[in-house]
Amino acid sequence: MTEELTGDALAARRAYVAEANQRFGKVLSIVGTVLAAVAFLLLIVGGILLTWIASDPPGLDGSSTDDLRGLAAVGMSAVPGVLALFAMCGLVAGEQIRRGGIRRNPAPPDTVLPSASFVSRFRVLPTGWHVLWVIVGLVVSFVLVGLPVLSWFTGGWPGNVDGSEQFAQYWLIYGSIAFGVTAASAVSLLKKTAYLRALRSGRIVSGRPAAGRRFWRWFDYRWRFDLWLAGLGAMVAVLALTPLSGAVGPDASPDELASALPATLTFLALGLLLAVAGVVCTLNFWRAGEELGSGESAA
Repeated sequence: MTEELTGDALAARRAYVAEANQRFGKVLSIVGTVLAAVAFLLLIVGGILLTWIASDPPGLDGSSTDDLRGLAAVGMSAVPGVLALFAMCGLVAGEQIRRGGIRRNPAPPDTVLPSASFVSRFRVLPTGWHVLWVIVGLVVSFVLVGLPVLSWFTGGWPGNVDGSEQFAQYWLIYGSIAFGVTAASAVSLLKKTAYLRALRSGRIVSGRPAAGRRFWRWFDYRWRFDLWLAGLGAMVAVLALTPLSGAVGPDASPDELASALPATLTFLALGLLLAVAGVVCTLNFWRAGEELGSGESAA
């Protein structure tokens, strides 16, 4: 039977495990970043390749065209979405492990549907890095959303690539997801600012629960519904532009625009309402009574 570690040996063991976990978290974060970049590049390369095929370049026969179209279709399919999903898993778990740790809850609730089986404590992302990620998200969102929407109004690329090679709709769908993640990141930055302001102003007092703590802890802390609302609202706002694709541009008529506007404005208003609700909720995160750099599982 091995002897139980005590004193310096136990401290050394804990330091070794913490360092190993941090390295593992870095690997997960790097893998997540690479997968996200690959997903974005697939969309870009796929779109450019389909545009080149649509231009009917000389020397390209039917067999080669089909092969290239099949290759480009990988970027115009669910593949980037699957890669983005794995990227998000790697980044979320990797960053928590890299900047802290995830462990079993020593006192999980004794309920029929148990929750908070795992808890995490991690160092909050510095504001500068947070802003950088938001900027990167805005750039990606502009490429995937801004270019197709601008093309609808101008009649140019990529909206003028017709037929089976049309890919602007794919960019818009994935762009809505990118913009939703970016909006959630921006609201997370706002949450951090509001929490630190509440801490400095003395509204957060240890041992004195804030008003509505039970609700806000469940809504903002455990489920992060404030971020979900903001992200979903941003996605709906982007997808609300879809009816305009055939209602604007050089060949569109005023009647087509008048027919498309009600649906666009309705869903745009819904998206903005959800996003504003997310902002309002995130400004109340400090009422949850929990540290900013912490979290718990929903199961």
